[in-house]
Amino acid sequence: MHPVVLALAGFVGTVILLRLIKREWDRINRELYKPQPVRQEAVNLRRDPRSGVWRPE
Repeated sequence: MHPVVLALAGFVGTVILLRLIKREWDRINRELYKPQPVRQEAVNLRRDPRSGVWRPE
């Protein structure tokens, strides 16, 4: 085979392989970094004078 054809085939194969790797990389990152649910509003805490434990009001 002609060296130019081999180089072109190698280049095309490399591009296809890199696209597959990037697609898998993005899929894994979407799984790992899913948006977290929005937190509820902050709750005011008051300290129980008898036990010293902080409890919601």
